[in-house]
Formats: sequence, C-alpha cells, structure tokens
Amino acid sequence: MTLETQRNRVSHAHTIFHQKPMTPKTTSISLIGPRASGKTTYLATLANFPHCTHLKTQYPHLKINYPTNSPTEKLSHQAEDILKKGAKLAATRRGDINNQPTYHYRITISKKHPNLEIIFQDIAGEIFEQIPLDIETPLNQLFKTLSWMIMITDWQTKQDRILYKPVFEKLYQLINEQQQINPTLKKLRIAVVMSKCERGEIWAGRLEPDEDLFKVRLPETHDYLTTKFPTNKLKFFACSSFGVLSTSPNNFDPRPNRYIPDDGSESEYSAFLREPEQWQPFGLISPIYWLTTGKTLNDIQL
Repeated sequence: MTLETQRNRVSHAHTIFHQKPMTPKTTSISLIGPRASGKTTYLATLANFPHCTHLKTQYPHLKINYPTNSPTEKLSHQAEDILKKGAKLAATRRGDINNQPTYHYRITISKKHPNLEIIFQDIAGEIFEQIPLDIETPLNQLFKTLSWMIMITDWQTKQDRILYKPVFEKLYQLINEQQQINPTLKKLRIAVVMSKCERGEIWAGRLEPDEDLFKVRLPETHDYLTTKFPTNKLKFFACSSFGVLSTSPNNFDPRPNRYIPDDGSESEYSAFLREPEQWQPFGLISPIYWLTTGKTLNDIQL
C-alpha cells in the first residue's frame, strides 16, 4: 500500500468519524383513549416539561423542543396559563379523524440515548368509545401509524368489562384484518398507559404497572391483552401529568398535586395544579421511548 493511499484512507476515516449525527427518523404516534383520560393534558405537560430543571443534575442535556408558532407551542402556553391558574384545558373534539390536531416534539435525553422526533395525533375520546359499537368508526388514520399510545384510567372499574376489553377485542380483530392488506402493520407497537397515577390508591403501583396496576385494577383487559399480544408488541406504562406534592426523602408528601374545584364541574375535566412550583410529572417520556426504539428506559422518572 502506498503512503498516499494510506493518507487517503486515514482522511476518509477522519471525515466519517466527525460527521454530524443523522437527523433521527420521525415517528408518528396515534394517541387514543376515552374522554377525560388525560390525553390533551399529557401532551400539554410534555410540551411544557416543567420538571426539566429538577432532572438536569442527572440529565444535563435533557430538553424538549417544538416548532415556534405551532400547535405544540400553544399547548405549552396552555399548560402554563391554564393548568397553573385553574382554567379548563379544552378537550379534543371529534370532527374528522383525518383533521385531528397533530403535535411535533423533539426529545433529547442524553448523549447515550437517540434523539426522538415525534408527531402525535390526538384522537378524540368519542372515537375510542365507539370502536366496539356496531357503527362506522373512522379508523383509517389510526392504521396509518405503527405506534399507538392508548391512554386509559381505572377510576370506573366497570369500564374494564364494558369498554376497555371490548375496545381491545375489536382492535385486535381489525389489526389482523388490516395486516392482510398492509403487512407493515406487523411492526405495530402499542403502549397501554394508565394515566392520572398521582391518585393515592394507585401511586405506589406506578413502578410495576403491568403487575400492580393493570393486572389488579383492570383484570379482564389485562388478561386479554397479555394473551393476545406478545411483550415486544404491547407494553404497559403508568404516567401522571400532575405528579405528587413531593418525592423528596426529606420532605415526602405523596398527596396528588392537583386540586379539584368545588363548583359542581366534572372533576376529571377541571382539575388543576395545587402547588405549581412543585410540578413534577411522572413517566411522560418512557412510553414514547419504547414506541420509538423498542427499548425500555431504566429511569422511572422519565
């Protein structure tokens, strides 16, 4: 090998080593769940990410960006102006599923984790609730994505039998049918998220949501999902947009950091922050990371 050839190879290797990282592939996620399950509040809190400063010691590069003058930026401002001051955050209206709002995020965790480029489509709760009914429900847009985040709650245990399980039975049937037409759906991942885990009776179960939340509180739905879907296609998560008042060992206060006004309004639509300065959500990024990478984050806070 000539000296000139060696130099060319070294120069080429040096160029490759110093190339900027490729822009991450954008992942489209369909966010779906019943009315009042906290989907829009989740997206607003993710955009605002109020506890970023609290996590900076462990994750100095942690940040969430979004386009300026975008629906995501508007959501971030709503999180500041509405959740902190007690006004109501508007729910997503049904309308045309093809025209449901979309929200863009770029999530940076650390140098050891890939950057995440995310587009969320927030699908109205009425659509979720109509899935098991014998009426035409527009789900074409749902099947255009390979990542679903299904957000549910447990405060009405009867929903386990009369809504959640029937929804998943219908979705499982539709998935199998659609896979015959579109084989790429075999790559579909589903994150099933129990939201509003700041509630005292379920806060302790957030660490092992599969066994301690879904299996205990929604047993029929859990049994159906674990029977029909392999663990690399469906995973259980827990999250809280409000968090609790304090998780500090020196000042632990596990009361929910949300206040429900005594004005006769429906609590699950009108809750807002009790102590805005103590706003520390839980589990916002974990389901996104798994949907995007197929890997699980080790830190339960994220």
